[in-house]
Amino acid sequence: MIKILALIVLVLLLIFGLWKLNTRSQLVKITAPIAENFPENSFSHHNFEQLLQRFVDHNGNINYQAWHDSKTARYQLQQYLAAVAAYSPQNSPSRFASEQDQLAYWIYSYNAIVIQLILSNWPIKSVTDLKAPVEVIKGLGFFYNQTFVVGGETLNLYQLEQQKLLKTNADARLHFVLNCGSASCPPIQPQLPVGANLSILLEQASGDFINDEKNVRFDEASKQLKLSSLFKWYSDDFSQFALNHYYHGTKPLSKEQALLVFIDHFYQGDLIKQHANAPVSFIDYDWALNNSTNINRANNANARSDHSLKRTTKKADHEH
Repeated sequence: MIKILALIVLVLLLIFGLWKLNTRSQLVKITAPIAENFPENSFSHHNFEQLLQRFVDHNGNINYQAWHDSKTARYQLQQYLAAVAAYSPQNSPSRFASEQDQLAYWIYSYNAIVIQLILSNWPIKSVTDLKAPVEVIKGLGFFYNQTFVVGGETLNLYQLEQQKLLKTNADARLHFVLNCGSASCPPIQPQLPVGANLSILLEQASGDFINDEKNVRFDEASKQLKLSSLFKWYSDDFSQFALNHYYHGTKPLSKEQALLVFIDHFYQGDLIKQHANAPVSFIDYDWALNNSTNINRANNANARSDHSLKRTTKKADHEH
């Protein structure tokens, strides 16, 4: 009996040791200093926004090759991340005038770190190319093993998302402005407004994602509602947010029913109501990079201008 117990303990220790080895974090160091023109009493995203406007097309795809080929652009991104490492709403609250400013910081930090990880490991075809010794969970090497300093804390992307964004704000719409560097992710936002306009953007980004048939559709062949895998991975977030903000009935809902309430709030049409009883299945996630390698800069500049004009018009209509 003692030998059996000792063997069990040995196996458990071996498993624990392998797990610790497999999840051992690797700190990604930022070597550039904070930009000299960085404000003394606030936090500016201007330089990062300029990089996004330069390398992101109107579909939200990123020209990683061009970004990587520009030493200046890579250095500017590192300068921005140096500021992210030094300051946050938690260790420097005076730099962030409102809750929306704080939220924009966490969103931008997440997206900037994803881009930095891709560029520092370039060329790769998918974020899943960065693997842990044993990839027991897809994306373990990218989202768990790589860590950054954010406001003086060492965090991986999963911790940044869960502890700083969702736990603090409990807003499921945030999932639609976080970009994981993959084709099935919501498109990256080149500019985040602050104040009430940030909430408007969260609504718009949620609607854009949900009304794209790549993410929500009814499949006639299988008679199933097909949903993005985001709705499977974060079903608790979406369901709870729907119950808190969009559901006004008294009948208890299952988690799946609450999820459909969330989607129906944004869907422009009766798809969810018409197929409320249809079985739900989830679309395979495309982990290929959201990579745009052949950008026609003139066309994209025009498209971005049109997009900005539409957004400004929507904002004006909302305010009036």
